[in-house]
Amino acid sequence: MGFDPRQWRPPPFGRPVTANLETLLADNQALQAENRALRRELQILQRQLEQRQQSRHSRVSTGAAATVTSERVEQWIEAMASHPRWSELRLGPPGGLRGLIDDLRRHWWNPALSLEQELERRSPGLAAELAQALRGPHSRGRWAVRAAFALYGPRAPEWLNEDPARVVTELHQRLQRLERRGTQEPRRRGTRTANHSQAGADPAGQRRRTAPPPDPPPDPIRQALALLGLEEGASPQAIKRAYRRLAKTHHPDLGGDPQAFHRLEAAYRLLLA
Repeated sequence: MGFDPRQWRPPPFGRPVTANLETLLADNQALQAENRALRRELQILQRQLEQRQQSRHSRVSTGAAATVTSERVEQWIEAMASHPRWSELRLGPPGGLRGLIDDLRRHWWNPALSLEQELERRSPGLAAELAQALRGPHSRGRWAVRAAFALYGPRAPEWLNEDPARVVTELHQRLQRLERRGTQEPRRRGTRTANHSQAGADPAGQRRRTAPPPDPPPDPIRQALALLGLEEGASPQAIKRAYRRLAKTHHPDLGGDPQAFHRLEAAYRLLLA
């Protein structure tokens, strides 16, 4: 269609140049209309992409978690129950998952807040979703989900979806450390009391006051390992993985506690020094 210059001849031997002008104009108008339509579609696609990026950035910056429903909670419990040490998670008291949640509260920005209040502070609306999803009788599964939210905060759904076995492993390790602390403290108190009673009286029956021996200074390496949830002898790769995992929970840009993040970063630098 349109004008072909190879077939043009000057009059009167050939057709005039303007013989196909109307066809050329019609083709030009059709191309312009198609170009405008393509531009409109491109603008629509660009707006949709910008809206998705803004929505994703908003969820990341506020630490918003995925929607928590009772169906999703049942899926998490079923996935965690396949762990070989699942049955070792006790509810308590003493200790157990309930005691672990109380122990984790000491590291929050405000230890006086309940789990629901802390989640609401970091991700508005999440506490109500979790409370609705956990309605029902108390069970190991529901308390394990609560403990996961106490440990990971608004990032708990991400961990429960991607690696529920790792969640059970970490809960079990923290419960073991909590139980060891609980058994060591009464033993230390009893030892100090016995030593004091033996050294407090002389042969004449007169009591003398003696100060208890000072506690040994804390080992910064052990403290750093405990903060990262690691055992002694952890490899640099394990330290880096633990730091990246906990940074998602405690980073201030994701709704975490700045002081907790600074302690985490200091422990990470100390272990890799």
